Amino acid sequence: MGVMVDDLVTRGTSEPYRIFTSRAEYRLMLREDNADFRLVEKAYELGLVDKERVEQIREYKLKIRKETQRLRTTTVRPDDKTNELLERRGSPHLSEPTQLDRLLKRPGILYTDIEKLAPPETPLPERVKQQVEIEIKYEGYIEKQRREIEKFKNIESVKIPQDFDFTAVYGLSNELKEKLSSVRPISLGQASRVEGMTPAALSVLMVSLKTGRKGAA
Repeated sequence: MGVMVDDLVTRGTSEPYRIFTSRAEYRLMLREDNADFRLVEKAYELGLVDKERVEQIREYKLKIRKETQRLRTTTVRPDDKTNELLERRGSPHLSEPTQLDRLLKRPGILYTDIEKLAPPETPLPERVKQQVEIEIKYEGYIEKQRREIEKFKNIESVKIPQDFDFTAVYGLSNELKEKLSSVRPISLGQASRVEGMTPAALSVLMVSLKTGRKGAA
């Protein structure tokens, strides 16, 4: 819903609006499977869920952290049991002790396989297993997106004065000046999502905001 509202405000629409996951810049983070993990604390603050639900999610998060850490610090040896399982999965045999998280990152290897080789001390809820598998398998991509989000926060924090004259910014195309004047973005981050905005144009706008130069070449 947040992506939809932002799209309609900054981009507008000339046809029926369709919601696609691809519209979200950070769709690796804004997943359906982790919606409650991301939002339940805010929902509780707004009085939309009870404390029991919050405590359940907090417990899940703690178990996810502990299990993820266990997989990163536990190794499995290249014995017959391990290599037989890997062979069934079409994965190369181990030739040396390997951390469980590295094993889980292999294509075709599931958390249930890891569980057979080195089960946790106590059984885990399916939700926890699912999140552990996703977090480890896509760790590189998720971490890259986290860095992108941090960079975006920097430009999102740069506010644009309400009376800022976009038409006076030297270096912007007339079309982009018109769109910015129509949308009236309140921050550099929102301006970056206006249709037609390029990295070069965003840099020009950023310089104008920081230096106060608009019409000068």
